[in-house]
Amino acid sequence: MAVGRSDSLQELITILETMFGETIIGTDINLVKHLFYYLKADDVEFPFDYDGQRFFAVVENIEETNVNLRISGATQGLTLRAKISFEIMNILYQFEVIILEFMEDSIVQIRIPSELQAASFRKNVRVAVDDLFMNYVILFRSLSGGGREIGRNIQVEQRFNSLMREIKKDNSDLRLINTIISEYITNVSKEYEIVFFSQDREETFLDSFVRRRDRPVFIPDTSLIINYIREDEEIVGNYREEYMRMVLENGQDYADNFFRELQKKEIREFVISYIVLPIRLFNDVVGYIRVYTSAMDRFSITPFQVGYLIELAEIFSYSITKIFIRENNYGNAKSGTRVVDISINGLLFEIEEKRIFQYLKKHNIIKMFIPVSEKILILRGEVVRYIAVDEERFHLGVNFFDSNPDDMLILQKYIFTRTRRILSE
Repeated sequence: MAVGRSDSLQELITILETMFGETIIGTDINLVKHLFYYLKADDVEFPFDYDGQRFFAVVENIEETNVNLRISGATQGLTLRAKISFEIMNILYQFEVIILEFMEDSIVQIRIPSELQAASFRKNVRVAVDDLFMNYVILFRSLSGGGREIGRNIQVEQRFNSLMREIKKDNSDLRLINTIISEYITNVSKEYEIVFFSQDREETFLDSFVRRRDRPVFIPDTSLIINYIREDEEIVGNYREEYMRMVLENGQDYADNFFRELQKKEIREFVISYIVLPIRLFNDVVGYIRVYTSAMDRFSITPFQVGYLIELAEIFSYSITKIFIRENNYGNAKSGTRVVDISINGLLFEIEEKRIFQYLKKHNIIKMFIPVSEKILILRGEVVRYIAVDEERFHLGVNFFDSNPDDMLILQKYIFTRTRRILSE
């Protein structure tokens, strides 16, 4: 059943008619079309739920009965229906749309819905602000983000209890984290190195390989050349991809000789087995952990230990990214992160770091510290909206789900005061 035309919607239509010169003839499809014109005019990014996954879409162009959306990463699945939702002028719209075609260059063509399917006003006033700033930290949900790894999370927290306690703190200590991780590594082997790339350091073959391939390397026994180059379908790989690249570019003799020399070098250094694990800041490889056993140890790294070390490297990557986000936020010369608008239910804030914008799409539970009325409000929320304003500005919408005692009362009073001030101007 179609939703009736509201005063706000009529006001929106009037604005859009002025902008685009379109004539409204009273049919619902034209009302919906004008909503898409609004999204295109502001280049709004909105959720596109398809085949069990959430993507984010922007309007590319609008035709008579169709709309082309640009959706990065979307591919055709089992169904040709999707759900979209967006907010315009304090009204939340939701539609189920029919997909007509998956086109080139990440374009998905949908049919414009023939009626307004669902629209609801926000229950609470949202106030635009230009003088409110906040600080925030990300809260642990899972190593890869999202909430689908509850069982694995419990195992990780039990296995690395002291490390996870430090990481969950608002102001984690990187030196202490490094010390704890080193202690966990020595449970496998006392022979290890933690390497971070830098301009002052001459790049080695291993540096360039890890940076380009961004995956673990495991050599269970250096005495067998096949361990370096054999085809391996497991998560933990070897140098197979690099070997094949050398074969194609320089010939098999060159590739065979290169890895024989690498094997000889490692045997001369008495290395029996080793694993190399990428360290990431956001999604960028910035270094690696290399754990190895020598002839003195008289043992090799086992598959169980490989899984243990992979989890440890993931925790390390998560921790340095969390600390970077906090330092980037608290070290902001503008005294914090700018809040765009706020209500009793949530807020919209602005950042300028694209890597953080992308990272928060998965690690989307945050703790916010907002100075209001000479008090620091402590609120917890989930990031649910992601809007790329331009190449250097990004907006994120948060829904609150928890707060310190009385903080919501202070926020409610603040919003009421701001609303009265706006109405009196």
